[in-house]
Amino acid sequence: HELRTPLTNVRSYAETLRDAGGAIPQETENNFLDIIITETDRMTHIVQDLLTLSRLDAGSTEMVFTRFPFHDAIESVVRSNSLNAKQRGHELTYVPEGELPLITGDRSRLEQVMMNILGNAIKYTPDGGHIRVTAGAGPNTAWMEVRDDGIGIPEKDRERIFDRFYRVDKARSRESGGTGLGLSIAKEIVNLHGGEITAQSQNELITFTVTLPLTD
Repeated sequence: HELRTPLTNVRSYAETLRDAGGAIPQETENNFLDIIITETDRMTHIVQDLLTLSRLDAGSTEMVFTRFPFHDAIESVVRSNSLNAKQRGHELTYVPEGELPLITGDRSRLEQVMMNILGNAIKYTPDGGHIRVTAGAGPNTAWMEVRDDGIGIPEKDRERIFDRFYRVDKARSRESGGTGLGLSIAKEIVNLHGGEITAQSQNELITFTVTLPLTD
């Protein structure tokens, strides 16, 4: 279904352009071409995400584990998303709770998890929202938390938020180019690190938490 819908749109608009024989106004033609490009990009993202999940399931995704500063990774992700948040009028803050430790893991993959969570918070929070990133550590674990005052998660959806292709707001997700696979990929990556990712929602406040074990 996720591939069939954009494929149907691409075919419909392409056939319309072909059958019009140049009779469509240039502005309308450009709009149709923009839709075709957007839908093609969406299918590309879906295929890429499916390939990533397939490799994760098969255990064929190479993980490069190193020790790195947890704070530096989070700060890098927040900095990368700051302009996008500013363009949406969001207040994005990062306040770690104390000094963060070195952690062992695949830094690029864990940053992919953080990018997905923070990117979703920016994308699905109405303009002018508040997104707060915090992090801390205990004796055996380190954690990062992203909280936003966006659209919330209905109680009926909370158990399925990490399911593949499951989206709380399907219309908004498609409009923004979401594939419904990002959180599934994030969960797989965190699981491969022996960690846990959870989502909690209270009214319109959503909190995603990533917890990772501390190892030597």
